[in-house]
Amino acid sequence: MKLLCNDLLKFRRSHMWAVLTLVPLIAVAIGAGNYAGNQGQLDAGWTSYLSQIMLFYGMIFMTAGIAIIASAAWRVEHRGHNWHSLLTSTRSAGSLTASKIAAITIAVAAMQAVLVVLAIGVGFVLGVPGTPPGSFGVVALLSLLPAAAVSAWQSLLSMVIRNFTGPIAIALVASIFSFGVLASGATFARFVLPPGLLTDTLWLGSSAVAEAGTINEVTIIQVTIASTVLTLAGWLAATAYLRATDVDL
Repeated sequence: MKLLCNDLLKFRRSHMWAVLTLVPLIAVAIGAGNYAGNQGQLDAGWTSYLSQIMLFYGMIFMTAGIAIIASAAWRVEHRGHNWHSLLTSTRSAGSLTASKIAAITIAVAAMQAVLVVLAIGVGFVLGVPGTPPGSFGVVALLSLLPAAAVSAWQSLLSMVIRNFTGPIAIALVASIFSFGVLASGATFARFVLPPGLLTDTLWLGSSAVAEAGTINEVTIIQVTIASTVLTLAGWLAATAYLRATDVDL
């Protein structure tokens, strides 16, 4: 717990509030603008409105936000002698990498909460007919599982690559690639590509995506198992790398 608290405190100097606010704000602005400009075709009320937001958020924005948070989480460790201090820590490599993943995931959960509040608030301002569907909250919560998997692998990239923008660029490419694979009909991709699993989960029940899945018990179980496996794989890979890293590097 102390490691986790320390990692969360390191976010104080990284302007994390801007990431947690601006990434959801941009996604909501684009989605709301698209809905407002096409209400003749998007006539399913809150379902259409929220689907437009989640379309863009799931396609690239959430993965990009996670990548930025992960780079910020490791930025302190790559400055000065902090990297050597990390490698000579009495804490196990597994606990150090797990703490980073947990800190990143907590920040991502905060970003997700901001998205939900903004999406609903802007929806009421726009006068979207009806009431927000409960499925939106389910998807918002369920997507935190694949978000943890993306966090684990982005944490690994940000640990290995000391350049702040490098892991973010890789995340953007991976997100676009995953979207392309999913669009081609290769649904298996969501079980092997963390960004693909995240995108597919955020699009559950969407009216903006033709091949969007439905929210049911089977889907929830599949997402939970796949997310757990991918998160553990990312954590094990990061732990193995940290254990094998020489203090003189």
